[in-house]
Amino acid sequence: MSRWLVSQGDRQFTVQDLEELKQLADKGELSSTDMIQPPGAADWLYASEIPELKGRLKSAGGGHDDYDDLPKSTNTTPILIALLLVILGGGYGAWHYYNQLPQEGELDLLGEGGLAMTEMLITQPDAPLYDKPDGSIKSTLDKDSEVAILGKRGDWYHVSNDVGAEGYVKADHVVPAYFFAGKETRDDYDPLYNPDRYISVKNASWLQLDQRNEALTIFQFLLKNDSKFIMTDVVLLATVKDASGKELEKVEIPIEGHIPRYEAVMVGTLAPEQRDGEKRLMTTAMFDELVKDDEELNLRWSDGVEVEMESTGFNEANIDILEVRAVPNDRK
Repeated sequence: MSRWLVSQGDRQFTVQDLEELKQLADKGELSSTDMIQPPGAADWLYASEIPELKGRLKSAGGGHDDYDDLPKSTNTTPILIALLLVILGGGYGAWHYYNQLPQEGELDLLGEGGLAMTEMLITQPDAPLYDKPDGSIKSTLDKDSEVAILGKRGDWYHVSNDVGAEGYVKADHVVPAYFFAGKETRDDYDPLYNPDRYISVKNASWLQLDQRNEALTIFQFLLKNDSKFIMTDVVLLATVKDASGKELEKVEIPIEGHIPRYEAVMVGTLAPEQRDGEKRLMTTAMFDELVKDDEELNLRWSDGVEVEMESTGFNEANIDILEVRAVPNDRK
């Protein structure tokens, strides 16, 4: 028999049927913000969005949920339209459940007054906000609070909130806004939440300039953007190894500028105007914009990024995407 899947923070479990869900809710073991996946469905719902559980649930603060606390929306498409597929595989129970789903105008998560497509909800009580992935905890974030995406780094999101807190949260402590939309919308907005899947390093090569500076390595490569969104705030990770394959060093390389939609760009180094100044590593897309206002910048530009490495005499070097942010099409 098909089962219902329940997700509570880091814990997931199955229940036999809707009656068992009701029993859990009546015992106070089910929260309004717990996520539930109906039998045969690919998508999830808040427990508070299941009509049969309404009035039985405890809220995130410990009281009972009345469903009216969610952000209001006036133009939301019914979430999880894909549950129509449930009719094919879930039998009468699934068909009955689909007919009980909230319809347009009854869902309160997206749209005006709700979540923007670049925002996420915190799903973990007192979710730690780190200064860097696996770093020190700066503060905690309330469950059901909203955060904006500043980038993604592996299994971490770089986020900020409306009171100015900024840092990194674990990916399994948040749920993105598009999670509550239909499949077509989720596919459309996926690069905003998983930008690392849509950008890649191509044609990478490296060169050590022993005669000039034995610690200086020049990396040349293309950054390729396979999405309809501009990519920016790229941080690369250079890893060097010796002849035996032993890792010698890792260096993070922040890159200024952007990668246009569906394009590939080179990266380069803009030398400082003054000898003691800071060099700038950037995309050619950014440099092309700068040089329009100052053609003399060409005299200080060189292809490839120049990186100071502590290790010398290495035999292998790899460049990988460490962090990146996708920008909504209405802003750059």
